[in-house]
Amino acid sequence: MQLRQYEDLLAQLAVELQRYLMGRGAQREVAEDICQDVFVKVLEMELVLPPDELRPYLYRVAWSTYLDDYRRKRRYRELVTQYLRPEREQVDSEVYEDLLSALDTLPEHDRELLLLRYNQELSIREVAVCLKVRPAAIKMRLHRVHRKLKKILRRGSHGRK
Repeated sequence: MQLRQYEDLLAQLAVELQRYLMGRGAQREVAEDICQDVFVKVLEMELVLPPDELRPYLYRVAWSTYLDDYRRKRRYRELVTQYLRPEREQVDSEVYEDLLSALDTLPEHDRELLLLRYNQELSIREVAVCLKVRPAAIKMRLHRVHRKLKKILRRGSHGRK
């Protein structure tokens, strides 16, 4: 097989893998990231497979990478649930329930941000390094998340009265 044909096959496989992962429930960005990771892994291993063995291998690696990513995100959600929710003894049960439901309505990336900042007690700069953004962006995101929580909690308390 010529080099150009092999490159075309790899490009076609990248598109196929993305569609496969999106069909299995992955978000578009996640599928793109996983495909990139899979091809980087293959290149780093300097693995040379014949075209008929390459497709099944890439599908297996892509699926296992997706499962690893899914499990890691699920673990973050569990940590947020476990550590960002106050103990029932310390907080009035009504306030606790309001806070619990407010945290559940936040997007996953907002909960992850709160976990890094307040549970792991990272500085703004450390959170920025973890999320690969500027510290100013972290400050603004935290401000927005706090505003969202206040808005959700106010809406919930007015609905009860």
